[in-house]
Amino acid sequence: MSEEFFIGWQGKAPEKTGRFVKKLVIVGTVMGLAASALVAAWQQTVAQDAVWNADLETFSGILVKEPVPMLVGDDNAVRLLARPLKFGFDEKVASKFHLKHVELQGRLITREGKELVEAEPSSVSESKTHSNAQVPELLEEGSVTLRGEIVDSKCYLGMMNPGHLKAHRACAINCIAGGVPPVLLLRNAKGEANYILLMGDKGQAINEEVLPLVAEPVEVRGQLKSLGNLSVIYADQDGIELIK
Repeated sequence: MSEEFFIGWQGKAPEKTGRFVKKLVIVGTVMGLAASALVAAWQQTVAQDAVWNADLETFSGILVKEPVPMLVGDDNAVRLLARPLKFGFDEKVASKFHLKHVELQGRLITREGKELVEAEPSSVSESKTHSNAQVPELLEEGSVTLRGEIVDSKCYLGMMNPGHLKAHRACAINCIAGGVPPVLLLRNAKGEANYILLMGDKGQAINEEVLPLVAEPVEVRGQLKSLGNLSVIYADQDGIELIK
């Protein structure tokens, strides 16, 4: 017979059949690896300027509890505070050290000039050293109507990929429900991004209220204020609407 005949329970395939199967396996493996590389390359990545520093650092400055817990560093930069995982900073600790010069251990998360420190509240201690930090005045900017997307501040700054849009919705909801400050993500005509801290009209947290609107296009009406390098919008009652 000129053709090979192979029975499955035989210990070894005929020579021609064996060579064909080997080639098929090699080609299939190469194609699979190439397809995996292409899929990975197509995935959206965190912006190049989004940084999460895994190294624990010591931060010092004045701890402020309002409008949300934050640290005004000795360099006068305003940095939001959050706990590890999906939790906002401990409000009791923020109240205890309000307007005091402190030191704390944390990891810096930063993107597009905005910063957040992920810190354990138990690491906060009152500092005995002098600080040149000055808590900036909350300045009125006027009434505004803004359109954007509600995201959680921690993940958007670089803790997660991509940190916004529908793919991140479930994670953002869990973070905001856990107390991480929600922010309104804005983009100008050039696609450049900025975000604004989102509060209620009297400065109250509205984390629970915005959960159904996370990762959706929304319009927010309210009073815009600035606190150093941080902008805050105090949304009017019923001032957040889904854009249909």
